[in-house]
Amino acid sequence: MRINTPTANNPDKSSSSAMKNLEQIRAQSALDAVKEQPDMKRSGVNKLPAMIIANGLLATAAFCNAEGGGESRDDMKKALTATAKHLADRGHLAPKTASVEAMIADLSKRDSHHLQRATAEALAFIAYLKRFAKKD
Repeated sequence: MRINTPTANNPDKSSSSAMKNLEQIRAQSALDAVKEQPDMKRSGVNKLPAMIIANGLLATAAFCNAEGGGESRDDMKKALTATAKHLADRGHLAPKTASVEAMIADLSKRDSHHLQRATAEALAFIAYLKRFAKKD
């Protein structure tokens, strides 16, 4: 049995196909989200972790999804939309979930253990999103 290993003589195994760790996946996802929404400001994103820890992911998402609230809430909603996409890509939400409203609907149907895992992943993702978001 022959094992394919990446070498100079074996070009069909490239470094881009190497397995990524969770931190790399989160960072890439956050970077992609900021590129999609370059007007997302750091001040709105910075508020999310404290709100999630104090109130929970569902309550924070409901707050950000509500009408009004100004520019800061818009930035929070953009960040949570990116978080919803990331959670869907990682299997914490239904596939193709791409909005805060859909994230709320999906997570409200799940058990508390699933919500805890999704919350932990959301906090880890938002930490990267804060680093890449545009400074005010």
